[in-house]
Amino acid sequence: MARKELAIVKLGGSLITHKEKPLTINSQVIDTIGNTLSKSDNPLILVHGGGSFGHYFADKYGLTTKPSKVSAEGVSKTRASMLELNLKILSCLDKHGLNPYSLPPSNFAQSTTKAKRKLFLSLIDYGLTPVTYGDVLLESKGFYVLSGDEITRMLSEALKPIRVIFLLNVDGIFRNLNQPDSLIEELKPEDLTKIRVKSIDMDVTGGMGLKVKEAIRMAKDGIDVMFINGTNQEIILRALKGELLKGTLIRGLRK
Repeated sequence: MARKELAIVKLGGSLITHKEKPLTINSQVIDTIGNTLSKSDNPLILVHGGGSFGHYFADKYGLTTKPSKVSAEGVSKTRASMLELNLKILSCLDKHGLNPYSLPPSNFAQSTTKAKRKLFLSLIDYGLTPVTYGDVLLESKGFYVLSGDEITRMLSEALKPIRVIFLLNVDGIFRNLNQPDSLIEELKPEDLTKIRVKSIDMDVTGGMGLKVKEAIRMAKDGIDVMFINGTNQEIILRALKGELLKGTLIRGLRK
């Protein structure tokens, strides 16, 4: 595989789970995504959110992105739910020959950029598809949630992919979600103040606002970032080739 064609794909929690039903996976969507990704020639790294698994327990027990002394029960249940979701996703991806390899964030989050790059590229060179996810981590002040969006940006900085693609349950970023014709086709940093971003219930990691902010950080590093609907095979395949049929592009700054 040509490393220069590496793409990082973030599977949104609202896409791969039913957020209104705690601990319920959207198997049909994940199966569609797996089938679609198996047709791509790009080497891939996948990151998935917590959806109705991790977010449900994190919200219930007060876990946030800021370290705090939360209950051991809350930490345990949140971590276990993410492992459960990850295993379900691995099973769906495996059916399509993607050779998924689960990598908990605790394996690399505190590593150097060089170590992250070596770890992920070694797995890709072996023919595996690294799959990581938002999770609960420990630091001196307590436990905190490291979101899938932050992990995506972290890996983008280390691996310099050709593009990053956020798969959503909507068509992209809208100026106003209540106005279907307000889809933003291309977004620049100065446009942030013009957008109304709605956080979904139970999302303890910042919702769409965090995705956009992390995406702009990646774009400033020269990476093209796309927000597209993860239920449409053609849109995903075209995005992997760098073509945006429908969605939002944050174009990487070319130096």
